[in-house]
Amino acid sequence: MSNESAVPNPRRVAAGRANRAKRGPLTRGGKQRLRAAALQYRPWIHSTGPRTAEGKAQAVKNGKTRQLGPRSVREIRVDLAHIAHFINLMSQARALAERAKSRAESAGSPVR
Repeated sequence: MSNESAVPNPRRVAAGRANRAKRGPLTRGGKQRLRAAALQYRPWIHSTGPRTAEGKAQAVKNGKTRQLGPRSVREIRVDLAHIAHFINLMSQARALAERAKSRAESAGSPVR
């Protein structure tokens, strides 16, 4: 089954809502029991994630389903960090050039 179809099956949605309504909301004690069970069995230790190339590709697609644009926020932040680093390098080079210019002027040599 492909995740690309955004239209959910209405019968499954209705069944899920009906089942959830039968159970009712979780009580404070119920939440504590779930938490204790998760901490006891630690299912995250045994999860391996996708192993095949197809599974890994599907995992990437799953992560991109809810992002707002073609690029994720994380990808944009990495690009902005690279740009900020480049701007910092340019600023340092400009300051170095200014210091060299002021030294040359104070030494009396002609400045180009």
